[in-house]
Amino acid sequence: MWHKISWRLLKQELRRGELTIMAAAIVLSVTAVLSLALFTERLQAGLTERSAEFLAADRVLSSRRDIPQDWLDRANEEGLRTADRVVFNSMAFANDELALVDVKAVSEGYPLRGELRTAEQPYAADELAQGLPVAGEAWVAAALFQELNLSVGDNLEIGESRFQVTRVLTYEPDVGFSVFTDSPNVLINHSELEGTGLIQPGSRVRFNVLFAGESDALNSYEQWLKPQLNDDTHNWRSIEDGDSPLARSLRRAERFMLLASLLGVVLAATAVAVAAQRYCQRNYDVVAIFKTLGAQRAQIQKVFILHLLLLTGFSIVTGLVLGWLIQGQVVDLVAQYFDVNLPAGSGRGYLLAAGTGLVSAVMFTLYPLLRLIEIPPLRVLNREMTGTDRWRWLHWVASGGTIYLLLWLYSQQWLLSTALFAGGALAAVVLLLVSRFFIRASRQAGMQAGSAWRLAMAGLQRRAQGNSVQMLSFSTAIMLLLMVLALRHELLADWQRQLPDDAPNYFLVNVAEDNVEQLKQRFGERNVHVNDMYPIVPGRVTAVNDVAVVDEVSKEQREGFGRELSLTWRDTLPPNNTVVAGAWWGDDPQPQVSIESQVADRMRLGVGDDLTFNIGGEVFSVPITSVREVNWGSLQPNFYMIFNTATLSDFPASYISSFNLPEERKSELYELFKPFPQVSLIDLDAIMDQLREVIDQVSIAILFVLILVMVAGILVLLAQVQASMEEREKELVILRTLGAPAKLLSRSVTYEFIVLGAISGFIATIAMELSLYILQTQVFELGATFHWRFWLIGPVAGALVVGTMGRLACIRLIRRNTAQLIRRLA
Repeated sequence: MWHKISWRLLKQELRRGELTIMAAAIVLSVTAVLSLALFTERLQAGLTERSAEFLAADRVLSSRRDIPQDWLDRANEEGLRTADRVVFNSMAFANDELALVDVKAVSEGYPLRGELRTAEQPYAADELAQGLPVAGEAWVAAALFQELNLSVGDNLEIGESRFQVTRVLTYEPDVGFSVFTDSPNVLINHSELEGTGLIQPGSRVRFNVLFAGESDALNSYEQWLKPQLNDDTHNWRSIEDGDSPLARSLRRAERFMLLASLLGVVLAATAVAVAAQRYCQRNYDVVAIFKTLGAQRAQIQKVFILHLLLLTGFSIVTGLVLGWLIQGQVVDLVAQYFDVNLPAGSGRGYLLAAGTGLVSAVMFTLYPLLRLIEIPPLRVLNREMTGTDRWRWLHWVASGGTIYLLLWLYSQQWLLSTALFAGGALAAVVLLLVSRFFIRASRQAGMQAGSAWRLAMAGLQRRAQGNSVQMLSFSTAIMLLLMVLALRHELLADWQRQLPDDAPNYFLVNVAEDNVEQLKQRFGERNVHVNDMYPIVPGRVTAVNDVAVVDEVSKEQREGFGRELSLTWRDTLPPNNTVVAGAWWGDDPQPQVSIESQVADRMRLGVGDDLTFNIGGEVFSVPITSVREVNWGSLQPNFYMIFNTATLSDFPASYISSFNLPEERKSELYELFKPFPQVSLIDLDAIMDQLREVIDQVSIAILFVLILVMVAGILVLLAQVQASMEEREKELVILRTLGAPAKLLSRSVTYEFIVLGAISGFIATIAMELSLYILQTQVFELGATFHWRFWLIGPVAGALVVGTMGRLACIRLIRRNTAQLIRRLA
């Protein structure tokens, strides 16, 4: 019996339209979560898959010794593809000249990700390589042609083997990101490795196995392999590991999409909460009538619980269908625009979306439903009677716990979820206090204005408590909208400015000191701008405050770098560097060094500490006088240690620099560098293209999130406006009875909502500015900026949107005559 009543009640409510906002809120929450989850998951997987090209694989296992065969057998059992890569330094001989080269011996299948490109002549147009060098052949980098005066077809001796140079090596996906690697590459077949006689016990060589395959298979193999790895011998990595520009960009992209998605989840949940409370309030009279007709509390519980579950189930299914359709359309758009194929999403998004809808509907209706069930029968005589407030504490616990649970479920990060939740709770308290202040101040100001304004301000003050809650919702919705706008236009633009179209795409390495001026002159004659030239001296940090540093930290010793550093000197602070402690030396001739901030933190160093260096056998100590923050994503030469000129200028040095050369002028490189055979050229075009692709795809993702968050925000605003309609209807009856004209009432309602919206927009702007400051400096590692335009956009947009929605919601009531309004309230 009770289930039939519940079903009839649901159909009646659907026909009356009372459930429209609540159903739309649940549908929107499920749609937003599913579409965002699937889209961000697929986009992130696509970015990672494309970025794996820079490893030539999905995962790489590196070792100082041969990789055990049983490890490779297990990889084959998991369905993974593998390839061998052995890398070492050696001297190469040709035309009575010799040079230090990086030899790379690779097996069939290399590269597993990305592509290998070669050319017929140095700096000529390249093409996709067909296979690998066959036995007796070698492909070499263009720089070696200059250094050894090579021509295609010449012989190159490496160890005990002789190779014929058949192709120019133009692009290797795993060439790396270090601009200080100045040895040209030579690519040979893995089968030729033993014949060189260069791999002996104690040789400085890295054995690498490349892995590629499905994500699940890779993760399964990784779980099996990692316990067997020795940290001193092995290194297991993916593209997301390390501190390369691409790895940093991927991590930042993940933060962008995660944060934007969390904002959408919070707004959708807020819409459900507001709509649920409104729905239960609208059914107070229904429950009172049920009780006067003899219905028991348990029967009423069953009726409304089933009623809400039916609504929730219908809304969840609708939201899942819409979410799947929306993300599919956006993915197709991104795939066509960027010519990429994004991998399929997992089932996690569907479970997360359905769970979000169910949890939001159940938890946010718990307190309103308890109040609804406890409505006394006497309400049929006195409509002012409502349910008890003894469960109000449950409302706050359920609502706060639900939001926190959703944040954690979506982010899987306790720290981020806790920070967002705590910050939001603090902001809510502050917003409530500030809203009360503005309501009081606006009323005092309104009393000095015309009658419509006075009436509006009086209503604003009379509903101060309800308006404070409304203003909190308005401010939250507007703040989140402004934050997504800022993510789309401000933070993303700041990120893009770090990689402008004229960013350096080539690095010059190993420039001799006596060639610096000649090189600058030659580049100037050909209208190619060369950035600052940095002198480079290799050296090691051997002690800190007379305490030796080592690779592994102990109680007595301090952890060091474990490798030789590229040291430089200059009098002026380099671009993309900011002094955060101490002071730059200026003209002070005393020996000094400036250290990068992350290194200072890791080695527990600060201004005043003494570092001992060993450069070419010469040992000396120098004090730290400043600590610098460095923008490592700028693709400019950056350094851990920078000295003043007086400290290192007497050491022999080579120089490095960078420059930009458009793609259409690439053919000029050979003639440009012909007089400088010892100079090495590093091409960064592929890296920069990948970074720009990451930025562009994240830009599309943020635009997609913006649209969803705007819809969610509008739904929250609409739900809050509707929540005050019943009280406003009573006021209108009284005012119309007293003879107030419709024009006056229309203006007063409009003015009241305009003031609410403007104050909410102003409060939202304050909260947005504080939030963005934290995000820019702590999350996205960008410089803090003041978003002045939002101080105008926030209040104006709030006044326009809230004022328009409030007027549209009330206009049908204002147009009714007094008799119609009284009949509605009877």
